[in-house]
Amino acid sequence: MLSNKKLVAAMALGLSLTLSACGTKTDDAIKTGSDDMIKTISELKTQISNNDEAKAKDSGEALEKSWEKFEDSVKDKDKSLYEKVETPLHIIEAGVKVSPLNADTLNQAGDELESVLKEVKDLK
Repeated sequence: MLSNKKLVAAMALGLSLTLSACGTKTDDAIKTGSDDMIKTISELKTQISNNDEAKAKDSGEALEKSWEKFEDSVKDKDKSLYEKVETPLHIIEAGVKVSPLNADTLNQAGDELESVLKEVKDLK
């Protein structure tokens, strides 16, 4: 009987360590992904000011690819914050495909997205 208790205790300890490690990786992915997107937004703003439509389009696509890597984790943790990211991201994705670029709309969406991503970075 004693060995069964030790086995159960060992399994419980192993499971708790496994689950605690999962949260850390998710938090790291969210922080890294948010940082990557914020950097891309900065690059996008430069491309918009230079009226570089091709590079702006590439940056819009890069934002979506970065978001895809961790969006499910954000959605699981805070659905409202997830939706706050989606709105300006979709504006940017559509806006970079339009010629000529609408600098005001894209910059406003970029500012909004950057602000939300700073909140996303702090998700626990």
